[in-house]
Amino acid sequence: MFGRIGLVAVTSVATLAFGLACGGSATPAAVKAPPGVTTNTLASGRLESIPPGTLFVNYLKLPQAAAGSINHKHLAGFVYSVAGTVELDIEGAAALIVPPGQAAFVGANIMHNHLNSGAAANDWWFVALRPTASRPLATIVSGQKELYTTADLTQISAGVYTETLSNNLLPANGVDRQSGQSLRVLYVLDGNVTVSGDAAMAGTVSAGQGAYSLPGANLVMTAGPSGGHYLIFTLTPAS
Repeated sequence: MFGRIGLVAVTSVATLAFGLACGGSATPAAVKAPPGVTTNTLASGRLESIPPGTLFVNYLKLPQAAAGSINHKHLAGFVYSVAGTVELDIEGAAALIVPPGQAAFVGANIMHNHLNSGAAANDWWFVALRPTASRPLATIVSGQKELYTTADLTQISAGVYTETLSNNLLPANGVDRQSGQSLRVLYVLDGNVTVSGDAAMAGTVSAGQGAYSLPGANLVMTAGPSGGHYLIFTLTPAS
């Protein structure tokens, strides 16, 4: 991690070049601002408390075979459906089918069942804030894989928080600017984005890679020529 923004699997360092043209008294041409981000909140939930001690956030891949079932309870987080049939049966609620590209929030210590009622294997991810004491993570299903994990986060204070998982699309050369007292953990699905912010830090994050910014940091994401598509897990102090 560098300063207040952390990057993993950074593939290149962006070089900022500034050009200055002078031409007598001619008026410089107006520069059109690049397009912005389209954000869709997939799910959100409230945490009355966060796990004690040092924390981290990870994106965990959990594929299930046809007719596979996982009945358990654990810390709060998001079920994000990638492919196949993802059914989520939460105690006290109606069964929920989570279509690919959508997500559902599961509260802490609530009994629930992950069921693949389809005829083929499915693929879903779990995105959560975890205590470092939970390492190494228990294996839940065959093929389980950590897609992205932050460094240890020692800057998260105890309190009540809101968690959000959003789907974000940036057109070619588009810019997404975020700031405030939230922890943000992004994972790129398609394309690539150049991540920058405080202390002029910059790096390119491509599909299958992630980055994060700590509370209070200014985060700027600029898409490459093919655009950028990414998820963002956000942890925000409750008002």
